[in-house]
Amino acid sequence: MDIQQVPVARIILDERNPRIAHVVADFKNATPQEWIPMALGQYAPEDQESGSASTYSSLKASIRAHRGLIVPIIVTPRPDGDYVVIEGNTRVAIFRELSEEGAPGNWDTIPAIVQRNLAEEGEHAIRLQAHLVGPRPWRPYAKAKYLHDLYINKKMSINEILDFCGGKARKQEIEDYIAAYKDMTKHYLPLVYADGAQPEYARFSSFVELQAIKPTLVRAGHTEADFAKWVHEGRMLPQQLVRQLPRILAHQEARKQFFLHNAREAVKVLDQPAANTILGNASLEQIASALAVKVRQLNWPDVQAMKQALDGQPALAILECFDELKSVVEYLGTGDRG
Repeated sequence: MDIQQVPVARIILDERNPRIAHVVADFKNATPQEWIPMALGQYAPEDQESGSASTYSSLKASIRAHRGLIVPIIVTPRPDGDYVVIEGNTRVAIFRELSEEGAPGNWDTIPAIVQRNLAEEGEHAIRLQAHLVGPRPWRPYAKAKYLHDLYINKKMSINEILDFCGGKARKQEIEDYIAAYKDMTKHYLPLVYADGAQPEYARFSSFVELQAIKPTLVRAGHTEADFAKWVHEGRMLPQQLVRQLPRILAHQEARKQFFLHNAREAVKVLDQPAANTILGNASLEQIASALAVKVRQLNWPDVQAMKQALDGQPALAILECFDELKSVVEYLGTGDRG
């Protein structure tokens, strides 16, 4: 593997990259090299495929904070001395932009793996591995453990961590992960070990969800230790129903079913009144269409109000609907709807 510091000025962005080829093709009267950064998402709010975690702006913030790359790009040399990008168009575009902005750091060269004498099949293999296969993702608990270690043991501030993770858009997520790790290690793990059992680290998601409802839980007279016990006993299944816990505990019959069985049985009690309404007689298609219309009609102040009250009934109902729809959509497969 040949890793070099390649001059950014000698790099040609790849117009054939499948991610942006269809967009660049629309600009028939423009120089593709000028439009590629825009097609990559430079002026878009987010990457529609990967979500906000991999937006152009988030990656740019991380590169700016690190003053360089951790993972080199991949290029192939041309006879004239230039290099064509195989993997890394976005990072090259960001280097150029940071250079134009005068950001601290050396943006004149970029670390690159130089693939010489690479056949077209080899280029396809690299793109497929990078975009369709990708690196093995971290398990949420492992990610939280690492973040907690950086924050508590390495004394990194939340802002420092955010800089390397791509900016303040992920502040709530990172804070929730650190708090959830603390709750799980303090309350859940000792309980499990005391019973001679093995921890189920997949239950970590329950403790992430706990962060949004913790104030309501405390007001109801319960503690993080109580919650950990319920998780250990299997009452918080499925895990997305953690958000429904305030409703469950406030409803006498639902609360009874929760402690006799689990959250799924408790929610069935809460859902019963809907069977006597007009919605109970509507088809799934009718309800889905009506919901889509209602969501499109939402005003920004309404969304902000739900954001400020995540344990309120409107937000809980939306989040529960999303969780159920997500599993169905994943099973159906969305295909290429663009």
